[in-house]
Amino acid sequence: MNSISLYGHITTDTIFNGDITYKSVGGLGNVWLMLSKICKNYQINVEPTNIGEALILVNRDKAERSSIANLNQVQRTPIIKDSKWSHILYVNELDDLSFIKEVRDKSEVVSIDICKGKPFKQLSILKYIDYFFISDEDLFMDIAELTSRVEGWVILHHKGGSKCFNRSKSFEISTPVIDNINVLGAGDMFAAAVINCILNTVDKSNLQNNINEAHLLTSKILADINEKN
Repeated sequence: MNSISLYGHITTDTIFNGDITYKSVGGLGNVWLMLSKICKNYQINVEPTNIGEALILVNRDKAERSSIANLNQVQRTPIIKDSKWSHILYVNELDDLSFIKEVRDKSEVVSIDICKGKPFKQLSILKYIDYFFISDEDLFMDIAELTSRVEGWVILHHKGGSKCFNRSKSFEISTPVIDNINVLGAGDMFAAAVINCILNTVDKSNLQNNINEAHLLTSKILADINEKN
């Protein structure tokens, strides 16, 4: 078993970037694209649970993005596969999370993230989660209480790095802020970079080093993309 499985939302994105408009595949597509670039020794399984669309406005000058979305136009039943790592996107927008128990049973590591939108209320699933990715702007409850509910680590990320917590430890990573770039998909790319750095390191117990490497890798990929564009 040498695979990564992705579950959750996949979207058709219409992106407005200054006077440029284009379409792209978002959600799972962002994580898949990043993993396909950096994690080539793993098979990547894509199993959407929901298919939708989004309108996204990018502000390069402020390195910001905003969006509106209809994430749940089509629902499908994913095939749950044996995996080294399973990542589930936008769990706050998924009405049915019953499949996560089967994902837990068939995965060595399980991670999730949330997005802007519905409040995340199905907190009982957090007992199955090794890594919970959440941006500082999406934090919906006291971080100490959230950490107490997650089986593993909460990774609270922001423009300048991240703060990471489990029930007994915490640490902070600071990274330079890159100005005047398209940050579309940056959170998804960071999650993919963390998955890659943990799976492909000899010392998987040194999470602080792995998270730092993931930030550096994400910044490099973002800078390369924006230089080409």
